[in-house]
Amino acid sequence: MIALCANHASLADGGRWTKDQLRKLKKEPYVSLDKVSEYYDYLRKDVVCVVGNVAYNIKNVLEINDERVIGFEKDSEGYSRLNLLIRNKCGHPILVMENNSWIAFSKALFDLRCSLRGKELEIVSKDKETNLHIRFDDYPLEKFRNQLLECYKLSLSELRKRDKTRELLPDFSSVEEFISYIGSPDTVPTWTIKGHLSWGNVELSLNIHGIKDLKNGFFFGMTFVMGGKTAFGFRDGSVVLGVSGN
Repeated sequence: MIALCANHASLADGGRWTKDQLRKLKKEPYVSLDKVSEYYDYLRKDVVCVVGNVAYNIKNVLEINDERVIGFEKDSEGYSRLNLLIRNKCGHPILVMENNSWIAFSKALFDLRCSLRGKELEIVSKDKETNLHIRFDDYPLEKFRNQLLECYKLSLSELRKRDKTRELLPDFSSVEEFISYIGSPDTVPTWTIKGHLSWGNVELSLNIHGIKDLKNGFFFGMTFVMGGKTAFGFRDGSVVLGVSGN
């Protein structure tokens, strides 16, 4: 018996491969190509990106040394297409996504996982210094609101641990203001991106409740950024959060 995923099983049933080719796939199941490529079919017009901060209608969600690491482009029909540039510690690209089409470079990877329905993509660099987890969801509004509230609480807890000299009181109004800004839709299409980015002098930990600058020991709590060009920029040890220029 040769176990295949749903997509490849239907291809096999249709005669895509000979029996000998299928046996070879079973004997040598690992990727032997220099590149692995695929396309994300999830296209939505008004998406939210959760990557430590929460970005909506932002072209560049994260920049490092003036390069766009995470961002979106609007196509002619108004759909928001995801763009990524992920490098390893030496600065070599391990994953490039252009308008939802992605290429992973096998020689720089330790592991790559794509879920059956294509909602999740996870990569780990060969040196294990860089990892990234991407997930797409269409959240019902109430579930989306609850997730934001939980992330906000986690962010506040982290900030309290780091600065015990100030009394940080919860203020959930920013969550409601953000939901109002995006129009309180019944469903909120959301890209969630988290992981550990390390190349050159940059080392960031992306969490659902904030971004950690591991080189300098800073933590940037969850911030809502709506409209503009860049949500978070890191360059030469300086950080700009919540840039809203055109």
